[in-house]
Amino acid sequence: MKLYILIQQLLRRKFIQYFVLFFILISIIAVIASSFEEMATYKVLLFGITYVSSFIFLIEYTARIVSAPALYPGMKTAKARLKYTFSFYGFVDFVAVLPCVLTYAYWDTEVVHVIILPYIFIIFKLIRHSRSFRIIGMALASVREELETAYTASFITICFSAILMYYIERNAQPEVFKNIGDGIWWAIITFATVGYGDIYPITFLGKLLGCIICLVGVAMVAIPTGIISSSFINIVQKKEQREKFNKEEENRR
Repeated sequence: MKLYILIQQLLRRKFIQYFVLFFILISIIAVIASSFEEMATYKVLLFGITYVSSFIFLIEYTARIVSAPALYPGMKTAKARLKYTFSFYGFVDFVAVLPCVLTYAYWDTEVVHVIILPYIFIIFKLIRHSRSFRIIGMALASVREELETAYTASFITICFSAILMYYIERNAQPEVFKNIGDGIWWAIITFATVGYGDIYPITFLGKLLGCIICLVGVAMVAIPTGIISSSFINIVQKKEQREKFNKEEENRR
C-alpha cells in the first residue's frame, strides 16, 4: 500500500502534472494540424508527436491502474483497479493510449484516421490537470439538482412546442415541416434564440407560437446560466476565504 500511495503522490506532483499537460496540449495541436491539407508534408512528424504523447500517457495510465488501491483504501486491489479502469478518467486515459498501441500497425492506411478520431477525448484529460476546469466541475456538481430541474423544464417546453408547431404548420409547409423531428429542430434553435432561418412558421398561429417560444427561451436559458454563475462565484469566494484563513493561521505561528 505504501508503494501505491507513493505513486499517487508522485502523480500529484506539479512537475509531473505540467509534464503531462505539455504533452496533452501538443497532442491536441497535432491532431488539429493534421486536418489541414497544407500540413500533409508534416504527416510523419504530427503522427510522431501523437505516438510519443500516447506513450507518455501509457506510462501514466499504467501508474494510475497500479496505484488505484490508494484511491480506494477499503477495496481489494483487483476491485479498486477495475473501478478506476471503468471510471470516467479511466476511460479517457485508455482512449489516450490507443494511438500508441494501434498506430504502429496501421500507420500507412486509412484506418489510422479512425484510430485517431477517439483521440479527441484527450481534451478531457485537461480537466484533471487544470485547476480552472476542476473549479468549473465543482460548480456544476454543487447545483446538479437545480440544473436538472431547469433542463427538464426546457426539455418539456421544447417537445411541447415542437409537436404543436408541427401540427400548426404541416399543411401550410408540408415540405418544411415534414415530421415532428423538423419541429424539434425549429423549437431548439428558436428556444436558444439562435434562429438560423432555414425553417420558420408562416401562419398566424405559427408566428404567435414562435414569439412565445422566443420570449420563454430567453428566460429559460437565463435560469441555468444564473445558477451556474452563482455557484461558480460562491466556490471562488469560499476558496479565497479558505486561502486567507490558512495564511492568517501561518502568520500567527
